[in-house]
Amino acid sequence: MPTPHFSISLLAEPPDAVRVSLSGEFDMSVGDALADALRAAAHRPGVTRVVVDLEDTMLIDSHAIAGLVAGYDAATSAGRGFAVVNGRGLVQQVLDVTGLSEVLCGRS
Repeated sequence: MPTPHFSISLLAEPPDAVRVSLSGEFDMSVGDALADALRAAAHRPGVTRVVVDLEDTMLIDSHAIAGLVAGYDAATSAGRGFAVVNGRGLVQQVLDVTGLSEVLCGRS
């Protein structure tokens, strides 16, 4: 069985945030895992904001975008903040082209 080319790491950032660091390639094979991880982060006790760090992310497709949107929806429904940071290159271009930079990254 091949090793997955992605990782999702959660790190508490005192006092009230959780950073979800994504590393690798996020395509249709991992879209559900991403959505599940972001929903779980949004519902952690004591968390008021979720920060998704894309610094080490090389690829996102429409399934990964759907996972990010699911995380955003979960966080905002729970009254928590949600931000995507450190998108670069092709990853940021995908966010820009889909129009989600303004909502997820605070950009226009």
